[in-house]
Amino acid sequence: MKKILSQTLILLSLFFITGHFSSCKKDDCDNDSIPQNEVCRTSNLPVVMMHGFLASGDTWANHAMRFSANGYDDDMLYAFDWNSINQGNSVDLLDDYIDEILAETGASQVDLIGHSAGGDLGYTYLNDSTRAAKVAHYVHVASSVQPGPAGANGEIPTLNLWSEDDEIAAGGDITGATNVKLVGADHYQVATNAESFAAIFSFLNAGKTACTTSIVAEEPVQLSGRVVTLGENTPLAGASVEIYEVSASTGFRVSTSTETTLTTDSKGYWGPFTAKSNTNYEFRVVSADPNDRIVHYYREGAIRSNKFVYLRTFPPAGSTIALLLNGVPENATQSAVVVFSSSQAVINGRDSLSAGGVDLSSAQYASPAKTAIAYFLYDDGDSQTSGDPVGFFGSFSFLNGVDVFFPASPETTIPIYFNGRTLNVKNWASEEGVIVPVFD
Repeated sequence: MKKILSQTLILLSLFFITGHFSSCKKDDCDNDSIPQNEVCRTSNLPVVMMHGFLASGDTWANHAMRFSANGYDDDMLYAFDWNSINQGNSVDLLDDYIDEILAETGASQVDLIGHSAGGDLGYTYLNDSTRAAKVAHYVHVASSVQPGPAGANGEIPTLNLWSEDDEIAAGGDITGATNVKLVGADHYQVATNAESFAAIFSFLNAGKTACTTSIVAEEPVQLSGRVVTLGENTPLAGASVEIYEVSASTGFRVSTSTETTLTTDSKGYWGPFTAKSNTNYEFRVVSADPNDRIVHYYREGAIRSNKFVYLRTFPPAGSTIALLLNGVPENATQSAVVVFSSSQAVINGRDSLSAGGVDLSSAQYASPAKTAIAYFLYDDGDSQTSGDPVGFFGSFSFLNGVDVFFPASPETTIPIYFNGRTLNVKNWASEEGVIVPVFD
């Protein structure tokens, strides 16, 4: 966590410088197909999940789908999107958010989960008896070691998840908490993998075993989410989300017509969109502000409804993150690609990632200490691929900038390979928008 805080200071200095209920027994449940509307939970409390540094609510997408497969209603699952860079009054905003959820659901308490910097926010929030009274259980995920359970007097039942393979938050047992050490999990997997969910579900449900830890297929598949700025999570109201079905083998649109065009509300929320199962889509995001950059998101085919499909845009000029993104080109000659792995880091020797034939999982760009989840790929101006670092991305955990030249003409496919999975995207000119392939 000290590393993250120091990187925040660097960023800030750059800114100033420039219905049916039944109890499932584990043996009675099929891990591959939970019956629709089957309820495997015992808790009726809303779950509020807080992301970490530079992240957004989609950190929790996989767990949210697992919660729903175990009987949680989607409208009882919430993500608190906060500005982890300029944290300001985040505690007060979280308190207001929880109050809104309690009023909306009629619940008297929530269950609270915090990942990484969100874990520090969780402990700060709960260090007040009035606020702590609104929380029944707290889950501390891949975050700093604390002297005891959460709460002003350590009164909140606390689950602490950590991994020795987490190179961002060293982790360790917390005296008085329920401690679970995950084996082989990187900083993001502590918040996203099946073992993590199993521990969380059991803790929130009086020791009960989840009926499934899989993301279980269902029909229909409904997708919805939020449009926010990268890092700062400022919602974009009135943005257009154009959704196109694309060919999985080429990344090209199946039709010139959209499947639908949705407009974000005042808080940046969009959807729902009824998708075809296991079908690839392009989400073209156009801000209401003509000065903002267009973004083309390409996502793997979904098999289950997901309310946490986040579409991040570039923040406006003058913001802290915008300084980091200044070098990303906007011209007719080359494509700008940002490869995003949403549920795990890319680790050299464990994972394999390439884009357009360029290896991105090398020791240089995928060391465990880097814990890379986002790769900004563009040319430094000589129309050649050198594979050298570009921009300031290398100064930060989670991010890489790599000199890769993707010509914008002629129209062609850029193949992205990650651990045996493939996302093919069209080589849009960077003046037509930034391309973001997302591996869930």
